[in-house]
Amino acid sequence: MEQISKVVVIGCSGCGALAARTVKKLKPSLDVTIIREQEEKGLLTRCATPYICCGNVTVDASYKNDKIFTDQQIKLVNVKAVGIDKISKKITTADGMSYPYDKLVLATGASPMIFPIDGIDLSGVFTLRTSGDAVNILNWINSRRVKNAVLIGAGAIGLEIAYLTAQHGLKVTLVEKMENVMPGILDVDMSENLEKYIVEKGVDLKCGQMVKSIAGDKEVQSIELSSGESIKAEMVIVSGGVRPNTDLAKNAGLEIGEFGLKVDEYLQTSDPDIYAAGDLIEYKNFVTGKPSAGRLRPNAVIGGRLIAKNIQGYKLKYPAFINSFATKFFDKSIAGAGITESRAVENGIETIAAQQNSISKHSMMKGRKPYTIKLVFDKESKKVIGGQIISDDLSPVKHIDVIALAIRNEMTALDLTTIRCAGQPELSPDPGIEPISLAAESAFQEFYNS
Repeated sequence: MEQISKVVVIGCSGCGALAARTVKKLKPSLDVTIIREQEEKGLLTRCATPYICCGNVTVDASYKNDKIFTDQQIKLVNVKAVGIDKISKKITTADGMSYPYDKLVLATGASPMIFPIDGIDLSGVFTLRTSGDAVNILNWINSRRVKNAVLIGAGAIGLEIAYLTAQHGLKVTLVEKMENVMPGILDVDMSENLEKYIVEKGVDLKCGQMVKSIAGDKEVQSIELSSGESIKAEMVIVSGGVRPNTDLAKNAGLEIGEFGLKVDEYLQTSDPDIYAAGDLIEYKNFVTGKPSAGRLRPNAVIGGRLIAKNIQGYKLKYPAFINSFATKFFDKSIAGAGITESRAVENGIETIAAQQNSISKHSMMKGRKPYTIKLVFDKESKKVIGGQIISDDLSPVKHIDVIALAIRNEMTALDLTTIRCAGQPELSPDPGIEPISLAAESAFQEFYNS
């Protein structure tokens, strides 16, 4: 096994923090340094930012403080890394200091996309990525007594902010350039009822449209849609995706792909002594095998832990992206894994899909709630390649994990008809109407009786 003594990690979120801590846990004698920008102090639970910006949780409650690093004797450098010298194996920071490494971990993450819209630089236009962004949004809402907000992008973050701000009495307009909300997670047949619910909750939903311009005298006053409609707004939040922070890697001569920094199945870059994971990288999709992005915290956490092991010679392979995912809008829980039926068609995969309605508890129990599931199968192999869930219950976040595991283990429709889920009247559907197996039964009939 290769002898190493110094590990440097650039970035301190899901991937970087877990890589550093796991390295020290496996081999406490290693010299581990985290280089991070000033605002990265502590470890932020980034999914808390929509809740911070609406005042539902505090910044302090969303951070794990630096004690989790210092207790392990991990060194912390709060200065931006500006250069990587692969030959001398040193990192240079903005203050002119340099830090040698035997193995380097790049966990520089991603930054919000900024669209070329007239007025995008007005005060009152925000992106949401850091706790500082969230606090700035909350302060703006309170100091300007915001009554009208426009949100650009109806993905997970856009949907969460829409529900949290609407919950506090703001008039919210949600603009999505695609034809349905949560494109890439939900097919149109699953999003239709969700969209009706969004409107019922008072959110003005504008799908298939774009914000053409933002107007105001120094501060936001209104926006104009591509349809020509003008909408009053004292605040605009852009949540239209992120771009990987590849500049440092690119300047070091590392190979960059279409969706981020290229890595192999061991999360090594084109330089075998430099590893990377998290929002920074592109990696293959489990279903299509094509390069893709997997900008979800679980992917980053798994990547950080795996890098820590591979640095020490374990040679473990990183699993391809399945991107299991869950979010919430008022009383609706939404979850997805794998690829949608429409995405499968785009990739030349012929599918059979099955949708099933069920309830969250046994039928005699009070408090039972509706539950809709869709499973997508590859017609040729009969394997499950995607799942979508919408429910008024909280259970989808775990049921989608079952579907993700089924995708990873290449289970077929027949396999899923015999899935054994624990059943208890208060905690689960009746085993006779268990939604995953019922949807699989419908697909099974199409496969074998058509």
